Amino acid sequence: MQHGKPSLILTFFLSFIPGVGHLYLGAMNRGLQFMILFFGSIFLVDFLRLGFPFWLPIIWFYGLFDALQKTRDYTLYGEIVDEPLIQWEALRTKQPWLGWGLIVLGAYLLADRHLGRLWSLYFDTGWYDFRSLLTAVLLIALGVFILRGKKVKNSGEKQ
Repeated sequence: MQHGKPSLILTFFLSFIPGVGHLYLGAMNRGLQFMILFFGSIFLVDFLRLGFPFWLPIIWFYGLFDALQKTRDYTLYGEIVDEPLIQWEALRTKQPWLGWGLIVLGAYLLADRHLGRLWSLYFDTGWYDFRSLLTAVLLIALGVFILRGKKVKNSGEKQ
């Protein structure tokens, strides 16, 4: 937790790197999630050769303004609450559309990048793009993981 009043100017400049402003404020979970989301997106765009990631400026601006809001909250309430940016349990239990979306995205990547190559394996010894195949399978697995949700005990029985 931050000792003393955090500097708005320092928070502003540290927030130019997504998550660092949050780390300065003591919001470690939120800051780490911003960093992983931003830099993980850059990695995936490069890894999959997707072109310009339109969501990166959105993540960057949201992180900047969120850190400034947390500084304002400290000024008003005297504390900074480190609530996670992404609440995984809520996603798993209340957001099945995200799981289905990841499954559809993974299936699209499989169809777009690999069905033709799998067909050509029988006729040609061309290069097989294993990286995007692996990413597609992982997206599908993450979608299934989110859709499964957490089993909750209800009246002594598992659902």
